[in-house]
Amino acid sequence: MSNYSSFFRLFLHSGTNRKKWQVAVLTSSVGLSAAGLLWHQYHHRHYASSYSLHLKRYSASAEYPELTKHANLMARQLTPQMYAKLRDRITPSGYTIDDAIQVGVDNPGVPSRQYFGVSAGDEESYKMFRDLFDPLVRTRYDHGPDSRQYHDVDTSKLKYPFESDSSFDINKYILSSRMRATRNLSGFTFPTFSTRAERRRVERKFNKIFQQFTQANNEFNGNYYRLWMIDEEIQKRLANDGVFLYKPQTMSWLSSGVARDWPDGRALYVNNDKNIFAWINQKDHLRFVSWSTNNAKNNLRSVITKFFQGIVLLANAMKDEGVSFAHDDHFGYLTTCPANIGTGLKINVYIKLPLLTKDFRLPTIIKDLKLTMEEIMDPDTEGFKDCIDISNRDRIGKTEIEIIQQVLDGVAKLVEIERQLEAGGKIDEYLRR
Repeated sequence: MSNYSSFFRLFLHSGTNRKKWQVAVLTSSVGLSAAGLLWHQYHHRHYASSYSLHLKRYSASAEYPELTKHANLMARQLTPQMYAKLRDRITPSGYTIDDAIQVGVDNPGVPSRQYFGVSAGDEESYKMFRDLFDPLVRTRYDHGPDSRQYHDVDTSKLKYPFESDSSFDINKYILSSRMRATRNLSGFTFPTFSTRAERRRVERKFNKIFQQFTQANNEFNGNYYRLWMIDEEIQKRLANDGVFLYKPQTMSWLSSGVARDWPDGRALYVNNDKNIFAWINQKDHLRFVSWSTNNAKNNLRSVITKFFQGIVLLANAMKDEGVSFAHDDHFGYLTTCPANIGTGLKINVYIKLPLLTKDFRLPTIIKDLKLTMEEIMDPDTEGFKDCIDISNRDRIGKTEIEIIQQVLDGVAKLVEIERQLEAGGKIDEYLRR
């Protein structure tokens, strides 16, 4: 009631007719309830988008999106009643439910892919709209509303099943690997909702943070590039190295708003060895990557070890700058797309399996191992012939170490099956009954 009482006091006692006129226009445009809330938000210097305000001129039933032909998770969960309940809620930065669902409205998705169809504009989005976000996460990851996300980054607990077996060459099967973390800074809007000034402020924070990397006298020594300042020669070199930060091109990301004002406020860091890099202000504030294109026996271990060394260095540098990552006890690390919440961790391994990739049962085996298999998009199609890109299915509900171990065990099992086929054996025993 305090929002409304201060709102009415302003209307009755404003010193000028101009201010009374502004209040009256606000009320007629968005309705009494929304006007009181928005005026309160205004005095706390938070704003909703003009499009979101325009939607408030009409009833919830009139503005409910057409979702009958949509197949994304949002479309399956968002009822007219839920939409009516959430449409008057606004996060402190001004993000609304209409902002959150727009990416799913614009991109229907397909039944075979569990595409979320929502985006977060800030860390408060997950609590403000949890009536929608909670069931989406539960459907995709089986992470219930009372579940808690735990973390464990003790790499000494990891076991590498294929390192102890010298009877075969692992390089015959594992071609490359990469490991990345997705993060956002606490206290800042996410790239979906950043203004130009705020995006630049985030970039300046990371510029100072990565100075500790570029000035380090170790394997993290490297360079920091601001995209709007680099020339074509540097861009071409970074692209050839496989680390350049490109503008998102898919319709789902474009409609989420992450590509606005490109390349303003975007940057990247890469170490001198080109095996550790970071992207600033692409889909999230930070994507930190450790990778290898030459998986000698211990290189997969090296990719994982260097990744966590970099995360520790990041955490220490962030303390010096007085910033931290957006995090929630229930959802873990908070990201633009709920697909990456929890650990924000993804590990990819390129595996060459000439025999198994021709077996129609491969998708079933991948599913039983609780992994995902993705198409390899690489110009060197001959070099990656008969290869699959294996990654962790889950990001939330398990610790970092549990997720990595599951991938390592899965890779070892797939190589074991391929060797069984090479020996002329059958693989029925590897299929669950």
